[in-house]
Amino acid sequence: MASTKEKIIQVVENNQSKLINGALIVGGIYLTYRLGKNIIASLNKSDAQNKADDSPEVRQAMALRSAMNPSGVSWMMSMDTTNTSTVMDTAKTITNLDSVQKAYKNLYQDNLLDNIQNELSTSEYQKFLTIISSNSNKDTSHGGAPPVQFAKANQLIVAKKPVSLRSSPDASNHGAFYEVFSDQNILRQAYAGEFLGYATGRQQFDEVNNVKFIEVAYVINAVNAPSAYKNKNKKRVNFWVSSSSSYVDIFTYYKNMFDAYPGTKKLTGWKKPPDFFTLKGIPMPRLLTRMNTPVLNERLIPIAHAGPNTVLGKLIMSMNTGSGEYLQFQTVDNTLRWVDKRYIHLQEQS
Repeated sequence: MASTKEKIIQVVENNQSKLINGALIVGGIYLTYRLGKNIIASLNKSDAQNKADDSPEVRQAMALRSAMNPSGVSWMMSMDTTNTSTVMDTAKTITNLDSVQKAYKNLYQDNLLDNIQNELSTSEYQKFLTIISSNSNKDTSHGGAPPVQFAKANQLIVAKKPVSLRSSPDASNHGAFYEVFSDQNILRQAYAGEFLGYATGRQQFDEVNNVKFIEVAYVINAVNAPSAYKNKNKKRVNFWVSSSSSYVDIFTYYKNMFDAYPGTKKLTGWKKPPDFFTLKGIPMPRLLTRMNTPVLNERLIPIAHAGPNTVLGKLIMSMNTGSGEYLQFQTVDNTLRWVDKRYIHLQEQS
């Protein structure tokens, strides 16, 4: 009678061929999967490389990879020295980050942002994202988020504390005595509480010094200007200033600014929006008040009053609510407001 050991040996021998065949099938399936995956990856990479001449996203993906992995050997990326300046320079050209990530995935089967985050310091990675997100040429045609605006055009800018006004968006110079022979881009130092002017909508990120800059401008209305500016009527003044909330306050409406900084009211009398004189010269219906007139916000709630014979701005549109007709107008600082038509005389301007 066969022992237990002999029975086990017999079962193994009887099923050995089945086990081998099964292993071969499993191995074949795995090899087929790996081969198919490699073929697809190779095709994607080849397709992406072929598009390099036509696709800026492919070129950007390749430039970023080269900056992070100059040796070209993928497993050495963590040991290669990353060219941070090339990464930042490439970021300035990126208008569609999603497309660059897809191209990078097709080319290298890696996640772009994971690689960059691993290769850069935390502050450098934030700079990289800030440069891209604030790119004024950012592509939003496929539903992407619009560029991040440090300040919207025509917003009111006030110095929160002494801050340098610069001719260029570069914070390298600090006005110190030892920098006397370096590039001098500081025009002057603004004082705390000073109304600086109106944001133009232009912005620049100084990644070297990690400073977000906005351009600010105004035109001089000599009628109300100090004597030193009487001969500079209509002269445009523009400069760059840090948009950091530590240095400036940004307002959408005059009233809010006047409440926070009463001293700014006098300056707005002669520091006018850049299109102040242009706006006044365009033929268009102007809203002239007949009497003391409530000025309304977008919910038709009174927020201010204008005296008789006051030009409110240019007519944008009218709206009949059933209980009355209201006119929407654009103020000289491009703010949209409403007014009851009964209080208004429409004046054609030549």
